[in-house]
Amino acid sequence: MESSPHIAAVSRPWVLAILVAGILSLSVTAAVAESYRWKDKDGEIHYGAAVPAEYADQPYDVLNNAGVVIEHIEDTTVPMEVIAEKKIKQKRAPLISEETRRIQSDRLLVIRYSSEEDILKALELEVAQLGYDKNVIKQSYASTTTAIRNQIGKAADRQRAGQEVSAEQQKEIDQLYARQAQDKKKQMMMSARETQIRERYEEELERYRYLTSGAEDADQDPPPDQG
Repeated sequence: MESSPHIAAVSRPWVLAILVAGILSLSVTAAVAESYRWKDKDGEIHYGAAVPAEYADQPYDVLNNAGVVIEHIEDTTVPMEVIAEKKIKQKRAPLISEETRRIQSDRLLVIRYSSEEDILKALELEVAQLGYDKNVIKQSYASTTTAIRNQIGKAADRQRAGQEVSAEQQKEIDQLYARQAQDKKKQMMMSARETQIRERYEEELERYRYLTSGAEDADQDPPPDQG
């Protein structure tokens, strides 16, 4: 008898059912997120990837990959597809609403900066810190380029002298080219990072101006007439 989780039922005594449960918990693959446990009309326990139609009107348990019961379904009037869809929506639901997130972000923005100048100073500081890393990479790129030229010059001298370029020398040249490519990639990433930083601070500056100008209060609905 195979221990695949896709077997719908196992008609064995309860001892064998427990053993099957253990095997199922070990053989569940990443493609099968859950398994099910139910009882037949004789009270025997069965495990499978889905509850058979003839037992769909009876309570069943949902098990995780480790064979642990994570949910007991008593109300079988709700289709399994609806339950599964509900679980997916619950997992995707944000912890807080976008409106609450925006309000918290606005409050933090006003607390963090006391003026527009503070935002500009923070921008300059972060760009300066990034500039230090950019300079280090730039120096590494220049140094590697010089080393490549030197090695190629030595290889050319050997060839002009009628000698072959050694495997060690060719390997060193290849490693230098690989290092140069990595430095070039890092330079591009640093430039993209600086653009992201400037865009982020520009958005914060615009939002800060909006919040401190009183425009947000003017956009809110006026209180209802109490007269």
